[in-house]
Amino acid sequence: MITSRVQRQAHGRIPLQLKGVFMTLLGAFCFSLVPIWVRAIEAYTPVSIVFYRALIGICPLLFWTMRSPQMRARASVTRLDWKYRLVLLGVGLSMCGTASTYYLAIMNTSVAKAVLLHYTAPIYVAIISPVLLKEKNAPLTWFAVGAGLLGTALITDPATLFTADPDEIIGIISAAVSGLCLSGVFLFGRFLAGHLPSQVRTLWGCVIVAVLLLPWGLQVPAGYFWQNLPWLCLLGTVSLALPYTLFFKGQNYISAQAASLISLFEPVCGIGIGFLFFAEKLTLTGSLGAAIVLFSIYIASRR
Repeated sequence: MITSRVQRQAHGRIPLQLKGVFMTLLGAFCFSLVPIWVRAIEAYTPVSIVFYRALIGICPLLFWTMRSPQMRARASVTRLDWKYRLVLLGVGLSMCGTASTYYLAIMNTSVAKAVLLHYTAPIYVAIISPVLLKEKNAPLTWFAVGAGLLGTALITDPATLFTADPDEIIGIISAAVSGLCLSGVFLFGRFLAGHLPSQVRTLWGCVIVAVLLLPWGLQVPAGYFWQNLPWLCLLGTVSLALPYTLFFKGQNYISAQAASLISLFEPVCGIGIGFLFFAEKLTLTGSLGAAIVLFSIYIASRR
């Protein structure tokens, strides 16, 4: 009877892989809200925005971690082997590089170019994860990567990607670097799965970002802090602390390859956000691209 009860409870639970997929999808949606908050912030540089975003994100994560003695003990990095400490540093550097270069790209080139190059991350993950994480690339992996990138290209419609004037070179290079940095978030985060809780990984990542950007982050023009504070708070909580924690938690159940592909849900959400908040038109190619991305996410979630 006890065995039957356990079996019924097990059948009633959400499969762990599906749980990881849902967490990553929700995290991608939270990240898709970034343009709303960033475009409402005035006079701050990308570095200042990333700094305050990390500083504010630390607050709820620190409260969440410190409220439990067990979690406080697990948050200590002194118990980790030096190898995992280096990987944790890699998480923070990747988070810092991703946000800084992506925001810089948005300010120096078109959003379409920035988004497309930013979401080349699944290519890097597919190439590096077999070496770093010993994750095997199934034939469907490359098909899903190709489909996801094609769908993203259709969404962003980067017809002028290779016709940039000299002023856009910094933006294009920054966007490409942001894609590489984003792949580091997935790879290093997956490497730490099982060694550090997801919110602790996010907490230390935010601390590293804030420390790295401290000398430049505080250099902001006077008179804008209080009007920018609500948007910075939303950026640091809804679009940093929450989605990264969901991403890292989801990586306990799915591979880095699957997570990087499922994160392509973010530009899909961007279609709706652009339509609702910025009066951007819905196009047939964009809708087709969204459908292809969703198909690639389905393939990734089935692996």
